[in-house]
Amino acid sequence: MFFAVIPHTNNEMKLPMKNIMICVLLCIQSSAYAVIHGEELPANEVFTIKLNIHHQHWLNSVNAWEKYASTCSSVIVGTQPLTVITAGHCLKEIAFDSSSQLPNITIADTNFNLTNDIHLRNAFYYPFSEIQNNLALDVAILVFDQSLPREVKSVAIDTNPTQTDVLVCGYGNATNEITLFNPRCTTKRTLASLEDFYAVMPKHYEASDPMLHIKARAQFHYKQEIISSLNYLTAINRLDKNNQYSELEPMPTHGDSGGPWLQKSNANQYTNQYTLVAITSYVERFYNKNSVWSFFAKDTPLDDYPYIAYGVKFNSPEVKALIGNALASGADITLINY
Repeated sequence: MFFAVIPHTNNEMKLPMKNIMICVLLCIQSSAYAVIHGEELPANEVFTIKLNIHHQHWLNSVNAWEKYASTCSSVIVGTQPLTVITAGHCLKEIAFDSSSQLPNITIADTNFNLTNDIHLRNAFYYPFSEIQNNLALDVAILVFDQSLPREVKSVAIDTNPTQTDVLVCGYGNATNEITLFNPRCTTKRTLASLEDFYAVMPKHYEASDPMLHIKARAQFHYKQEIISSLNYLTAINRLDKNNQYSELEPMPTHGDSGGPWLQKSNANQYTNQYTLVAITSYVERFYNKNSVWSFFAKDTPLDDYPYIAYGVKFNSPEVKALIGNALASGADITLINY
């Protein structure tokens, strides 16, 4: 079951956290980070915008709502009207507008300078209680009440991609990086298999610290229990060309949720024409540091040490149903291989 224009209820906000995910879902915290060490690119060239999201959490101890805010990345898939896709878990504990009863989400400042008076008209997403048990559902479609000029670019969705190299984009900055107006992006090669942990953390790391390697491997394998099919996910690692984990390699982190994974269009390999093959869903990080793996720096927080990032694709029956209902309600979405 997915939500479309969900009314606010106390019961939804007080859903218990069952089977708490070992992996770290992006953008649950109020601070925002993005592709660490990525290259700044114009937002319009990579179809990426930042969302301000308002949440509320029911505190039984004081019988009141605790309000907080976060940001997520998103990707423009249509402009007539403005239609964007982000990660479904970004709407965890979402607050609702008191008049419209829609999720309280606004578009952050962008260099389009066209979004000040645009408001959410409709939203399609699965509740977090379902997403945490099936990551294939981690997609939200947001439809706004205005159209944008044709010079604002959108990207078509490929529901059956054969991606190898993808351009991954998102907003924010790592601990020691300045905040940028545009998203940061990086080109990464997706993993050939989501079942081979040594493609994420090679075997030589296991020999030098078996316990930390085992902890990371447990996180890696846990995701197989919370996805209906591995075919609905794709992933990237943080290994350099020498097959070594490198803290200098660009990588998504907090706040990149919903950011696009773009692939050069097969019809135009020599142009800058892209298709959308996935969005950032979640990353896994190390539990702790050691003195053996030389990439760990004493003063750098663990948030800056992701070792795998997952993208959710658009090929699951549930996400296809979500897209179909959004289209029926007036969303502007172009599909390839649907």
